[in-house]
Amino acid sequence: MKMTRAVSCQGFFATCILAAVILKPASAIWCYQCRSTDHKNPFQCGEYMTSDISIEPLDCKALDNAQYCVKQTGRFEGGLGTRRFCSSHDLGNYCNYIKQPGDSLEYRSCVYTCSTDGCNAANVRQPTIHMFLCSLLLAGLYYRLY
Repeated sequence: MKMTRAVSCQGFFATCILAAVILKPASAIWCYQCRSTDHKNPFQCGEYMTSDISIEPLDCKALDNAQYCVKQTGRFEGGLGTRRFCSSHDLGNYCNYIKQPGDSLEYRSCVYTCSTDGCNAANVRQPTIHMFLCSLLLAGLYYRLY
């Protein structure tokens, strides 16, 4: 009887850990929201953010159904620069070479989309492989206990 209760208790805790890893609380994502063209905070939103910046990720609750953080580099709004923002759509991860009418050069423009708090600070990929391996490990542990 005690052995069954111990296994049930271990199974319960394994289930709780698995749920904590997989389930996400219902709150808005927090993203860096800035533009490199902002004259009030110059050099705070460049393509590569350094550790000495003073900006922090902000709550995206003002955007309905915000689930993604985006970093866009290259051409936007008629100029060159970087902007970081919240999005309700997955814009993907890609780069294009753009030549506008009147330009003599092509400019590389990239979009990076991610879905964790503050993830649009750099060119980071979503930690999907880590989540998959962790889930696989916990599923194996759960299977072994039952």
